[in-house]
Amino acid sequence: MSASPTARRILVVDDDERERASASRALAGAGHAVDTAATRAEVVSLLGQHAYDLVLSDLKMPELNGPVLYQLLRDSVRGSAPPVIFALEKGFTPEYANFLMRQAAPVLMKPVPAGDLCLAVERLLPARPASPPGVAGPASTPLG
Repeated sequence: MSASPTARRILVVDDDERERASASRALAGAGHAVDTAATRAEVVSLLGQHAYDLVLSDLKMPELNGPVLYQLLRDSVRGSAPPVIFALEKGFTPEYANFLMRQAAPVLMKPVPAGDLCLAVERLLPARPASPPGVAGPASTPLG
């Protein structure tokens, strides 16, 4: 499915292939352009290639946990870093709880239902209006 004119570019970061695929399908089905990454190296590479409107990331991964990802986004992105939604399984340490409270980042519990994910994205990224006919603008710029 091609991205709609009001689509957003979203990066999905998770070391679990099933979670990445599920989130990618849900977001692409909602009309967004989606890239996925499983490792820090993939994230760095993709951040060098694209500007993202939002990042969905697993909070607890071996080499790229939430705090490390947040710092990486701030260091890699010119201007302001995109908002991040974190996904996690039950139970997390007080360290992660403090991090999430400081960042005020939305959290979704795994497995994330497609409807909940799309609703969270809509709340963070309201739809952009389409450009009037004959007027070029960000909404009519290809995401490829």
